[in-house]
Amino acid sequence: MDSSKPCRDREPPTPIFAGPEDAASGSDTSGSGNAKHRGHMEVESPPTPTSLAATHGDSPFIAPGQHQSSQPGRAPPAAAKKNGPQYTAFPVYRQNTILGLVTAAGFLGPLAGGIYLPALPVLETDFHVSATAINATVSVFMVVFAIGPLFWSSFADYKGRRPLYLISLAIYIIANILLAAVPTDFAALAVLRAVQAFGAAAAVAMGAGSVADVTPPAKRATAMSYFLLGPQCGPILGPVFGGLLAGEAHWRWIFAFLAILAFVVWLLIMILLPETLRARVGNGEMYSSLRGLGKVLILPPTLFSKLAPEDKRGPPPPKPSLKMYWGLLSYLPIFIVTMNTALLYSTYFCISVILPTALAEVYGWSTTAVGFGFLAVGIAMVVGSLGGGRFSDWRRKRLVMKMEAAVKDDGGEKQFDSSVSSSSDTQPHLEKPRPQPVPETRLGDQIWGVVVCATGCILFGWFVHFKIHPAAVLVATFVNGFGMSSVFITTTAFLTEAVPKQAALSFALGNMLRNPGAAISAVLAPTLVKKMGWGWCFTGLGLLDLVLVGGAVVWLRVGGTTWRERRKEQERKGGRK
Repeated sequence: MDSSKPCRDREPPTPIFAGPEDAASGSDTSGSGNAKHRGHMEVESPPTPTSLAATHGDSPFIAPGQHQSSQPGRAPPAAAKKNGPQYTAFPVYRQNTILGLVTAAGFLGPLAGGIYLPALPVLETDFHVSATAINATVSVFMVVFAIGPLFWSSFADYKGRRPLYLISLAIYIIANILLAAVPTDFAALAVLRAVQAFGAAAAVAMGAGSVADVTPPAKRATAMSYFLLGPQCGPILGPVFGGLLAGEAHWRWIFAFLAILAFVVWLLIMILLPETLRARVGNGEMYSSLRGLGKVLILPPTLFSKLAPEDKRGPPPPKPSLKMYWGLLSYLPIFIVTMNTALLYSTYFCISVILPTALAEVYGWSTTAVGFGFLAVGIAMVVGSLGGGRFSDWRRKRLVMKMEAAVKDDGGEKQFDSSVSSSSDTQPHLEKPRPQPVPETRLGDQIWGVVVCATGCILFGWFVHFKIHPAAVLVATFVNGFGMSSVFITTTAFLTEAVPKQAALSFALGNMLRNPGAAISAVLAPTLVKKMGWGWCFTGLGLLDLVLVGGAVVWLRVGGTTWRERRKEQERKGGRK
């Protein structure tokens, strides 16, 4: 096959976060096909890299010397023809590179928020201000970090991901350098913390968009679970690093460390991260013709990427405007997810804020021991993220297989939704996609996550109230973090599938109230514990999550398809809601 020709008929590569079962599930990497023959493909064809991977268990890698046929004039394998065009043309190693880089970038912002906390008493002394004033710099960071993604993500969905990664991280690096060198002036500290948060805010929202660009819906929850490891580990590892740097060196080394780490990530993005926005590069075919180092590096490093031919690009999203923001936020699924995320994260943050008090005052732990006590919930969030993502994709795969079996029996057409995003949604030149499960199928798993999260919250309160062994308290924080993380993963996958053309902005809006909610809960938690007691305070919070968040998930599961179809109809008529 001539390498200069489009490669959309090739068998799609299997990324590291996908198993070979996607061939059976009718992965969204395919375009259209005969609805009567959408099960396992039984076509004799030359072995492709994907089929070779599938025959060797879960390994997505290709044995040395095994390649797709490249003989001039030879027709592509029958299986590839039948599967249709692929969702992404980026090879496996490039998909993994993209995932790794956006995960590292997403780690920096939450790390900056958490690494600062152990140094607050030292900063209070050095800057000669009250504890209330120095705590206000934490609130400033959280508010800007919550609002900033709305600015960055709207342009990321319109102008591209790559330039905004580079620009935002440059702002973040400069702010950290100035924080490390600034005289002890409180106004400068507050302003630079706001600038630091603004620069850091871009990566999390844009990272979700980048993952959606190169990951078909069938594999998206698993991919998102890897990506969210960065934002989730930041608040956990931050206090550990901050305590070591502030205690063993100087608080200025906190910001110097952040600047050095961010520069390394920025440099790697400059030379390794391709543009992924489908409105600019389609499914990435333009990168498949590169040779030599160009297959790995961006040569020469430039801020903006070249545009794919117009017929290969996806449709552009609407230009950023206040009307667009309101249109998305007033879209009920995004509004409901925004409130759910804020409530669950606020409850988690109540536990995080009050945990040092519980361990130090009730159990007599030292400051160092308290810092390591946060590792339990950190491990829970990692396990919940990875496990929840894989479980959600596994459930989706099973649903696809059931639908395929139903179609073969001529009785399951109504289980499909042909409006759900696939490769041709973002690339109009491709064939009409095969029907896909509706995004709302992701939400069924959330009920169990909400129940687990609420259970951990209630157990935490009563374990501390009755002074049960601290190991039990840490187990309760683990349960709470695990449930919350599993809910967030399916929420993220749902948002990117429900609003595929504005994945980054929908993710930003879905998380918009999370940090302000955490800031409010940090203020209220000590008072609530004092007035209500440990047990009843966290029982109330757990029941609140169970009733409000659980009820909202059921409502979204029932009405989501209707709302999404109504929105699509309005878009077709030119009246974006």
